[in-house]
Amino acid sequence: IQTDAAINPGNSGGPLIDVESGHVIGINAAIRAHMEGTSFAIPINRVREIMNDLANGREIHHGYLGLGLATCTPDWARRNNADLKEGSSTIPEVYGAIVHKVFPRTPAENGGLKENDIIISIGENKVKSAEDARRLIDLATVGKEMPIKVLRGQREIQLTVKPVDLAGRLREMRKERQRQLRQEQLRYQELGPFRPMIQ
Repeated sequence: IQTDAAINPGNSGGPLIDVESGHVIGINAAIRAHMEGTSFAIPINRVREIMNDLANGREIHHGYLGLGLATCTPDWARRNNADLKEGSSTIPEVYGAIVHKVFPRTPAENGGLKENDIIISIGENKVKSAEDARRLIDLATVGKEMPIKVLRGQREIQLTVKPVDLAGRLREMRKERQRQLRQEQLRYQELGPFRPMIQ
C-alpha cells in the first residue's frame, strides 16, 4: 500500500490505521528514498497470511517474475483504442493485467511474456486487475512451474513460468550494482592524472 504516512528510521513497523473506521489496514514497512512523503505498508490481509509462520521463525518466500503491470478494464481499453494511431494494434476490451514492462533475465522473459500481453488468469485463478496478478505471483510457490493465460492481440496464449524468490532476486540486483560501482571506481582510479579533465 502506498501512503503519505510519515515514516522515519527508528519508528517504522507500526500499524497503518484507517482514521474513519479505526481498522488496521496495514503495517508500515518502508519509505521511498528521495521522495519525501511517500511510504509503503504491507496490506493487513497479507500480514494475516504470514504472521503465524513469522512467529514460528519460518522464512517467508515471495514469488517474483519480473513484470511491470497495470490494470486493464474494458472502459480503459476503449478509451485507448479511440486514440490509437493508424496501424497500431488495438487493446482487447477485457478485464486483466496488462504488461507494460518485462525485465531482462527474469522468469517472465524466460517464460515468453511480452509487453502489451494481458494476463487473464494465473493457475486456476482469474485475473481482473494488476493487484490480482501481483497477489497471485507473490503467493506462488518458488521454483514450481505456473501456468499463465494471456491475450496477445486477439489471440489467447497459454504460457508457463517458474517464479523465483523475490529476496534472492533483490540480493542478485544488489551484488550486480556493487560490481558496477567497483568497476566505475577502478576505471576512475586508472585515469590517474587525467581525472581533473573529466570532472
